[in-house]
Amino acid sequence: MTLKKIGIITLCLLLGGCVDRMNGDDSIGIDTDKHEAYSGSADDIYKTGNRYAQGNGVARDDKEAVQHYLQAARMGYAKAQYALGYMYRVGRGVPRDYDASAIWFQRAADQGNADAENSLGVRYLLGQGTPQDYAQALTWFQKAAEQGNPYAQNELGYMYAAGKGVTQNYAQALQWYQKAANHNLPSAQYNLGLMYANGMGTTVNHTIAHQWFQKAAAHGFLPARRALAQS
Repeated sequence: MTLKKIGIITLCLLLGGCVDRMNGDDSIGIDTDKHEAYSGSADDIYKTGNRYAQGNGVARDDKEAVQHYLQAARMGYAKAQYALGYMYRVGRGVPRDYDASAIWFQRAADQGNADAENSLGVRYLLGQGTPQDYAQALTWFQKAAEQGNPYAQNELGYMYAAGKGVTQNYAQALQWYQKAANHNLPSAQYNLGLMYANGMGTTVNHTIAHQWFQKAAAHGFLPARRALAQS
Protein backbone atom coordinates (compact mmCIF):
# COMPACT_ATOMS: atom_id res chain seq x y z
CA MET A 1 0.00 0.00 0.00
CA THR A 2 1.29 3.44 -0.89
CA LEU A 3 0.00 6.14 1.39
CA LYS A 4 1.37 9.62 1.60
CA LYS A 5 1.78 10.95 5.11
CA ILE A 6 -1.47 12.46 6.32
CA GLY A 7 -1.63 14.65 9.39
CA ILE A 8 -2.43 12.85 12.63
CA ILE A 9 -5.97 13.67 13.67
CA THR A 10 -6.73 15.21 17.00
CA LEU A 11 -10.46 14.73 17.35
CA CYS A 12 -11.17 18.16 18.76
CA LEU A 13 -9.35 19.91 15.91
CA LEU A 14 -11.04 17.71 13.33
CA LEU A 15 -14.45 18.68 14.66
CA GLY A 16 -13.56 22.31 15.30
CA GLY A 17 -13.39 22.02 19.07
CA CYS A 18 -14.41 19.16 21.33
CA VAL A 19 -16.68 18.31 24.12
CA ASP A 20 -14.03 25.89 30.56
CA ARG A 21 -13.49 30.66 32.54
CA MET A 22 -16.10 33.19 33.29
CA ASN A 23 -15.74 36.49 35.09
CA GLY A 24 -18.36 37.59 37.58
CA ASP A 25 -21.70 35.86 38.10
CA ASP A 26 -21.60 32.20 37.08
CA SER A 27 -25.25 32.43 36.02
CA ILE A 28 -24.75 34.77 33.07
CA GLY A 29 -27.46 34.19 30.47
CA ILE A 30 -29.51 32.05 32.87
CA ASP A 31 -32.73 32.77 34.74
CA THR A 32 -31.28 32.83 38.26
CA ASP A 33 -34.63 32.80 40.08
CA LYS A 34 -36.14 29.77 38.44
CA HIS A 35 -33.63 27.27 39.83
CA GLU A 36 -35.02 27.72 43.35
CA ALA A 37 -38.19 25.84 42.36
CA TYR A 38 -36.30 22.58 41.84
CA SER A 39 -36.13 20.04 44.64
CA GLY A 40 -34.53 16.67 45.13
CA SER A 41 -30.98 15.37 45.10
CA ALA A 42 -28.34 16.81 42.81
CA ASP A 43 -28.36 13.54 40.87
CA ASP A 44 -32.14 13.69 40.39
CA ILE A 45 -32.00 17.30 39.21
CA TYR A 46 -29.12 16.46 36.84
CA LYS A 47 -31.00 13.51 35.38
CA THR A 48 -34.07 15.70 34.83
CA GLY A 49 -31.78 18.09 32.97
CA ASN A 50 -30.66 15.19 30.80
CA ARG A 51 -34.26 14.34 29.96
CA TYR A 52 -34.87 17.88 28.76
CA ALA A 53 -31.59 17.94 26.84
CA GLN A 54 -32.40 14.65 25.10
CA GLY A 55 -36.18 15.03 24.76
CA ASN A 56 -36.57 11.83 26.76
CA GLY A 57 -40.20 11.64 27.91
CA VAL A 58 -40.56 15.42 27.66
CA ALA A 59 -40.33 17.97 24.88
CA ARG A 60 -36.71 18.84 24.29
CA ASP A 61 -35.93 22.14 25.96
CA ASP A 62 -32.28 23.18 26.15
CA LYS A 63 -32.99 26.19 28.33
CA GLU A 64 -34.81 24.02 30.85
CA ALA A 65 -31.93 21.54 30.73
CA VAL A 66 -29.48 24.32 31.51
CA GLN A 67 -31.60 25.45 34.46
CA HIS A 68 -31.47 21.96 35.97
CA TYR A 69 -27.76 21.56 35.27
CA LEU A 70 -27.09 24.90 36.93
CA GLN A 71 -28.99 23.94 40.07
CA ALA A 72 -27.17 20.63 40.38
CA ALA A 73 -23.84 22.24 39.48
CA ARG A 74 -24.26 24.78 42.25
CA MET A 75 -24.74 21.84 44.61
CA GLY A 76 -21.23 20.72 43.62
CA TYR A 77 -22.33 17.84 41.40
CA ALA A 78 -19.48 17.16 38.97
CA LYS A 79 -21.57 15.56 36.21
CA ALA A 80 -23.83 18.60 36.13
CA GLN A 81 -20.85 20.95 36.11
CA TYR A 82 -19.46 19.11 33.11
CA ALA A 83 -22.85 19.15 31.37
CA LEU A 84 -23.20 22.87 31.98
CA GLY A 85 -19.71 23.42 30.59
CA TYR A 86 -20.71 21.47 27.50
CA MET A 87 -23.88 23.52 27.00
CA TYR A 88 -21.85 26.73 27.16
CA ARG A 89 -19.24 25.34 24.79
CA VAL A 90 -21.70 24.45 22.06
CA GLY A 91 -24.24 27.19 22.81
CA ARG A 92 -27.24 25.06 23.71
CA GLY A 93 -29.79 26.82 25.93
CA VAL A 94 -27.31 29.65 26.52
CA PRO A 95 -25.14 31.79 24.25
CA ARG A 96 -21.88 30.08 23.37
CA ASP A 97 -19.32 31.20 25.92
CA TYR A 98 -15.90 29.52 26.03
CA ASP A 99 -14.97 31.36 29.22
CA ALA A 100 -18.03 30.08 31.06
CA SER A 101 -17.45 26.64 29.63
CA ALA A 102 -13.88 26.58 30.93
CA ILE A 103 -14.95 27.52 34.44
CA TRP A 104 -17.45 24.71 34.70
CA PHE A 105 -15.11 22.17 33.15
CA GLN A 106 -12.48 23.24 35.67
CA ARG A 107 -14.84 22.74 38.60
CA ALA A 108 -15.79 19.26 37.45
CA ALA A 109 -12.20 18.36 36.54
CA ASP A 110 -11.05 19.36 40.02
CA GLN A 111 -13.36 16.63 41.29
CA GLY A 112 -11.77 14.05 39.00
CA ASN A 113 -14.48 13.90 36.33
CA ALA A 114 -12.69 12.35 33.34
CA ASP A 115 -14.92 13.94 30.69
CA ALA A 116 -14.29 17.36 32.20
CA GLU A 117 -10.55 16.69 32.47
CA ASN A 118 -10.47 15.89 28.77
CA SER A 119 -12.58 18.91 27.84
CA LEU A 120 -10.42 21.19 29.96
CA GLY A 121 -7.38 19.80 28.17
CA VAL A 122 -9.00 20.70 24.86
CA ARG A 123 -9.60 24.24 26.07
CA TYR A 124 -5.89 24.61 26.85
CA LEU A 125 -4.90 22.95 23.59
CA LEU A 126 -7.02 25.34 21.54
CA GLY A 127 -6.78 28.39 23.78
CA GLN A 128 -10.56 28.67 24.05
CA GLY A 129 -11.64 30.04 27.43
CA THR A 130 -8.09 29.65 28.72
CA PRO A 131 -4.68 30.74 27.50
CA GLN A 132 -3.23 28.27 25.04
CA ASP A 133 -0.96 26.11 27.18
CA TYR A 134 0.24 22.77 25.82
CA ALA A 135 1.75 21.71 29.15
CA GLN A 136 -1.60 22.22 30.90
CA ALA A 137 -3.39 20.43 28.07
CA LEU A 138 -1.04 17.49 28.42
CA THR A 139 -1.60 17.35 32.18
CA TRP A 140 -5.37 17.20 31.89
CA PHE A 141 -5.33 14.72 29.01
CA GLN A 142 -3.04 12.50 31.09
CA LYS A 143 -5.43 12.58 34.04
CA ALA A 144 -8.41 11.66 31.91
CA ALA A 145 -6.50 9.08 29.85
CA GLU A 146 -5.38 7.26 32.97
CA GLN A 147 -9.05 6.91 33.89
CA GLY A 148 -9.64 5.18 30.57
CA ASN A 149 -11.22 8.07 28.68
CA PRO A 150 -10.66 7.18 24.99
CA TYR A 151 -10.97 10.76 23.74
CA ALA A 152 -8.21 11.86 26.12
CA GLN A 153 -6.11 8.86 25.13
CA ASN A 154 -6.43 9.89 21.48
CA GLU A 155 -5.54 13.50 22.31
CA LEU A 156 -2.58 12.35 24.38
CA GLY A 157 -1.43 10.30 21.41
CA TYR A 158 -1.64 13.46 19.32
CA MET A 159 0.39 15.44 21.85
CA TYR A 160 3.19 12.89 21.75
CA ALA A 161 3.04 12.51 17.96
CA ALA A 162 3.13 16.28 17.40
CA GLY A 163 5.51 17.07 20.26
CA LYS A 164 3.14 19.54 21.91
CA GLY A 165 3.85 20.08 25.59
CA VAL A 166 6.18 17.10 25.57
CA THR A 167 9.17 15.79 23.64
CA GLN A 168 7.98 14.14 20.45
CA ASN A 169 7.77 10.40 21.04
CA TYR A 170 6.12 8.24 18.40
CA ALA A 171 6.35 5.10 20.54
CA GLN A 172 4.34 6.77 23.29
CA ALA A 173 1.89 8.12 20.73
CA LEU A 174 1.41 4.63 19.33
CA GLN A 175 0.62 3.25 22.79
CA TRP A 176 -2.03 5.86 23.51
CA TYR A 177 -3.61 5.54 20.08
CA GLN A 178 -3.76 1.78 20.63
CA LYS A 179 -5.59 2.23 23.94
CA ALA A 180 -8.11 4.61 22.38
CA ALA A 181 -8.53 2.45 19.28
CA ASN A 182 -9.32 -0.53 21.51
CA HIS A 183 -12.32 1.49 22.72
CA ASN A 184 -13.53 1.64 19.08
CA LEU A 185 -12.87 5.35 18.73
CA PRO A 186 -12.75 5.87 14.93
CA SER A 187 -10.31 8.80 14.95
CA ALA A 188 -7.89 6.79 17.08
CA GLN A 189 -8.24 3.77 14.81
CA TYR A 190 -7.40 5.99 11.87
CA ASN A 191 -4.42 7.52 13.69
CA LEU A 192 -3.15 4.08 14.61
CA GLY A 193 -3.42 3.06 10.98
CA LEU A 194 -1.32 6.07 10.00
CA MET A 195 1.35 5.12 12.51
CA TYR A 196 1.65 1.65 11.00
CA ALA A 197 1.40 2.91 7.42
CA ASN A 198 4.25 5.37 7.93
CA GLY A 199 6.40 3.45 10.41
CA MET A 200 5.97 5.95 13.24
CA GLY A 201 6.80 4.34 16.59
CA THR A 202 6.75 0.95 14.92
CA THR A 203 7.92 -0.79 11.77
CA VAL A 204 5.92 -0.19 8.61
CA ASN A 205 3.09 -2.70 8.39
CA HIS A 206 0.59 -1.96 5.67
CA THR A 207 -1.55 -4.98 6.53
CA ILE A 208 -2.17 -3.78 10.08
CA ALA A 209 -2.62 -0.20 8.86
CA HIS A 210 -5.26 -1.38 6.40
CA GLN A 211 -7.09 -3.27 9.15
CA TRP A 212 -7.30 -0.18 11.35
CA PHE A 213 -8.40 2.01 8.46
CA GLN A 214 -11.15 -0.50 7.74
CA LYS A 215 -12.34 -0.41 11.36
CA ALA A 216 -12.48 3.38 11.33
CA ALA A 217 -14.15 3.47 7.90
CA ALA A 218 -16.82 1.06 9.14
CA HIS A 219 -17.86 3.82 11.56
CA GLY A 220 -18.19 6.21 8.64
CA PHE A 221 -14.94 8.04 9.42
CA LEU A 222 -14.19 9.87 6.16
CA PRO A 223 -10.38 10.28 6.52
CA ALA A 224 -10.14 6.49 6.90
CA ARG A 225 -12.21 5.98 3.76
CA ARG A 226 -9.91 8.30 1.88
CA ALA A 227 -6.87 6.41 3.20
CA LEU A 228 -8.35 3.12 1.96
CA ALA A 229 -8.97 4.68 -1.44
CA GLN A 230 -5.25 5.46 -1.70
CA SER A 231 -4.19 1.91 -0.90
